[in-house]
Amino acid sequence: MSDTPPILVVDDQEKLLKLVIMLMNRLGFPEVEGVSSAMDALDKLRERRYALVISDLDMEPLDGIALLREIRADEALANTPFILTESSFTFEDITMAHQAGADAFILKPFDMNVLKVKLKQVLNRKPRKREAPATTESTLSVDFPMLGKF
Repeated sequence: MSDTPPILVVDDQEKLLKLVIMLMNRLGFPEVEGVSSAMDALDKLRERRYALVISDLDMEPLDGIALLREIRADEALANTPFILTESSFTFEDITMAHQAGADAFILKPFDMNVLKVKLKQVLNRKPRKREAPATTESTLSVDFPMLGKF
């Protein structure tokens, strides 16, 4: 039994799932579990504590952001560090993921050094505080009508 809590990898592509697990093992994380859907990930997360979730963004029927929102909405799971992965991110993806509470983004294919740096940043971060719900009326849209809602 290691003193490192396990890491959960979520990707609906079997080959990528195996690859990420192998990379994590190589980086010194002995206990890495993989699931191929967000629903399976939620089941696992409710069974035991994980040090980190690394999830693919583009999955069906629940994508990585939907999974992230479920985790952040659950009192018991809300502080679980979360990294989103994808072969390319749009500005909208990043904005939505930030609002949902993503801790980091990693592009596929993974660069080992980038992966190491991101893991250190995310795993050494302080637990998030429960914030007061954000007001729906953005001050930006009031001052700058051309920018639209944020």
